[in-house]
Amino acid sequence: MTDDDRTPDLAESWALIESERERARRSVRVDERVVYGVWALAWGVGYLALFVWAGPEGQPGLPGPIVFGVLIVAAIVVTVAHIEGRTRGTGGPDAETNAMLGWAWPLGFIGSSLTAGAIGRAGIEGDAAAIVYNGLPCLVVACLYMGTGAALRDRRQLVLGGWIAVTVGIASFIGGAHLYLAMAVLGGGGFAVATVAAARDRAGRP
Repeated sequence: MTDDDRTPDLAESWALIESERERARRSVRVDERVVYGVWALAWGVGYLALFVWAGPEGQPGLPGPIVFGVLIVAAIVVTVAHIEGRTRGTGGPDAETNAMLGWAWPLGFIGSSLTAGAIGRAGIEGDAAAIVYNGLPCLVVACLYMGTGAALRDRRQLVLGGWIAVTVGIASFIGGAHLYLAMAVLGGGGFAVATVAAARDRAGRP
């Protein structure tokens, strides 16, 4: 009997099963370089555009909001498409957790947008308006990243969420047009560092 005809023993069978499991995990693993990279670009360039075309009290001036909005929408589309493509067809507790977290993002943004709109209707304007309109959605992002990091035991997301929260606080104290510059450098920079760290981890995986 040749080696090709020999029945695999228990150790070989177990090694084969583990190899197939690892291959399956790699096939559905989200590439964090893509997710963090598109958001580093969106925040870095988008907030820089808001800074360049901002008014004296920090109010966004055209075409800054258009550039920012297009980049944010593009980042959302790329992120959703990438995650959906990598996780389609998976099941079990991980799929349920991802679905719950997926709903948390739009609901968080809907709530923050309605709150910001109500504050605007109450008469807030100038520097205070810029702080509120920027701070509310960004704090939602920070809390969701920290919550996701805790739920998935992902230290990188937890740290990134904390960094975003601190960045929003610093930028709010700076105020004016320089609020957007702080968000571009510190916020976009935080995503860029996460992208580099994800790339190093990816390069170290077999």
